[in-house]
Amino acid sequence: MNVRPTIADLALAANVSVSTVDRVLSGRHAVRKATAQQVLAAAERIGFYATGTIRHRLKQDRPARTFGFLLQQPRRTFYQILGKALKEATEASEAVQGRAIVEYRDDLSPEEVSENLLRLSRDADAIAVVTADHPKVTGAIDRLRSDGVPVVAVISELTAPAVAGYVGLDNWKVGGTAAWMISRLCRTPGKVGVYVGNHRYLCQDVCEIRFRAYFRENAPEFELLESRTTFEDPRFAYEMTLDLIQRTPDLVGLYVAGGGISGVMRALAEEGGEVAKRLVVVGRELTPETRSGLVDGTVDVILSHPQKMLAETTVNTLIEVTANKNRTDPLQRILPFDIYTNENV
Repeated sequence: MNVRPTIADLALAANVSVSTVDRVLSGRHAVRKATAQQVLAAAERIGFYATGTIRHRLKQDRPARTFGFLLQQPRRTFYQILGKALKEATEASEAVQGRAIVEYRDDLSPEEVSENLLRLSRDADAIAVVTADHPKVTGAIDRLRSDGVPVVAVISELTAPAVAGYVGLDNWKVGGTAAWMISRLCRTPGKVGVYVGNHRYLCQDVCEIRFRAYFRENAPEFELLESRTTFEDPRFAYEMTLDLIQRTPDLVGLYVAGGGISGVMRALAEEGGEVAKRLVVVGRELTPETRSGLVDGTVDVILSHPQKMLAETTVNTLIEVTANKNRTDPLQRILPFDIYTNENV
């Protein structure tokens, strides 16, 4: 017959006194957070009957925080995945009693983004946003900082002096890696196309700059075409890709630095000619669609944010900036990026 662990057993397992365990359970007297966490860990380890009570006490001691997340088009799978991960990371935080407000927008204009930031600030203690850089966005961030609502840039950096931080990739390295992949995977030199969603996304701009610099320095036998803008829309990317293939018989590579990869994949699948078959395509973000593209060979390489790490780091950054709103230097949280081919998906 199994004997249920007692308070004395828990105290022994946690290396604290019985009275300390009693204070944690009752909540009548303050206990250091580290000690309470120690007791909780021991309770979980030995199967203590009131583990749920201890966990609840710890949660009550955490400050309540509401975090706003302003993401892009709801039809894009990547942002649906990210939104879910951000909500889960907020609610799972052990540092705060977190509540997430996740909003998506189809209108990516700076006016709309600015209005959404100001509106969201009425309910949020801090905001994380994915947006293009623009003076109107800068103005909204400046105003929110003066109102005590810090804003953190996610995925794409912002030049706003009042921005509280950035969470994302080293896009100089991302662009260089994309160039390395195409220059090494192409069987023969030729022309290389570049798609960006919008040049005001600094992440994409930096990627393109390094992409071109790599070819200039290391593979000058390739000819890089003028970049084309997809406006983050698969429909534009689809039409552009069909046109590019028809006009450029010696096209050997395509780098999709922004949104629209699903449109590229659709065009390549429909065209199916020699250009499409030999084309080396490098895109961004692992989703069910790009995973399928890797498997069937439509896409060769995907460079992706580590989605769970991105969400958790974003939430932790919001916790940090709300805890120290007087901080003047923005936090920089640079994440490693994942590289996927059809051999590791």
